[in-house]
Amino acid sequence: MGNKDIISQQDLSVGLQLMSEQYPHIKVHEAAVIQDGGIKTIWKLETSEGTVCLKRIRKSLPIVDYTTKVQTYLFNKGALVAEIIPTKDSELYFVLDGYGLVLYRWIVGSDLDMEGIPEHLEHGLSGLAQFHLQTVGFVPPPGSQVYNRMGVWPDNYTSMLEEFLKWKSIAVSETSEFHKKYLNHIDEIIAMAEYSIELLNKSCYAEWVESIGDYGYMCHQDYGKGNALLTEQGVYVLDLDNLAYDIPLRDVRKLIMKRMKEVGEWKANELNRWVCAYAAVLPLSADQKRILYIDLLFPHEFHGTCKNVFNKGKPGELKKINQSYLAETAKLPTLNLVLK
Repeated sequence: MGNKDIISQQDLSVGLQLMSEQYPHIKVHEAAVIQDGGIKTIWKLETSEGTVCLKRIRKSLPIVDYTTKVQTYLFNKGALVAEIIPTKDSELYFVLDGYGLVLYRWIVGSDLDMEGIPEHLEHGLSGLAQFHLQTVGFVPPPGSQVYNRMGVWPDNYTSMLEEFLKWKSIAVSETSEFHKKYLNHIDEIIAMAEYSIELLNKSCYAEWVESIGDYGYMCHQDYGKGNALLTEQGVYVLDLDNLAYDIPLRDVRKLIMKRMKEVGEWKANELNRWVCAYAAVLPLSADQKRILYIDLLFPHEFHGTCKNVFNKGKPGELKKINQSYLAETAKLPTLNLVLK
């Protein structure tokens, strides 16, 4: 037996021990480790309550408290999210070594390949819109720690623009090919960021945020392959560990960007298809769609490629910065058209 097999056996034993301690009212028939690696370990268990999944949440306990309460709120509201099975003490999670662990009912469905298959993206966008609608109205208990991005977009855009400028001054004194490429592209990227900020400030963003109020939509922030399952009931949304109050467009922007990057070209009719798939469930006004186009215009992709190089000193990959630049510039003709 190799070290990996020994570790898996140890993880399996830990899972069974945790189940007997925290869920003694549930009889485990079979158990398997479907993801190992210390705090990343996930167990799948066949039990007297059906198939369940025990998972450690790699977030602070106040955030685990918040997201598990939201998930239970959504489940009780009829949203397509996994049910959380309470512990013997009727808690939504228990704590081990500083991490919260949660027992979910297992969802059977088909994974959606939203980047590669157009019909899957349509299903995914419809499911996402339904999810966004159902998140409205959750009021966190007093003193809760929550993720809240309502109203912060202008400051976030400006913060990223300032980083682009700071990194430009750093890149001048560096000699790597990555930094040379950064200098080749950055003026065009900065212009794109400045134009996005100008458009956002002129948009209905602030007015929309104010109209939504304190407890409106929540964004998933990590919606994509593995977190959306197509079932006979519709699209189940999984892994709600990063839920944040926000206008319901950030998740949409990320899905569309991934799809367009996969395809390698932007077409106005295809962009319209994705927006319509979402808006058929959660209607968007023309002004609200404009905010989505502005968010698509902002060079998030290029920022994401460069931030770890400049902020954390990680090696820059020439291939990635080239791909990122091409992804940013490929969208301009179509977005300039819809933003006229």
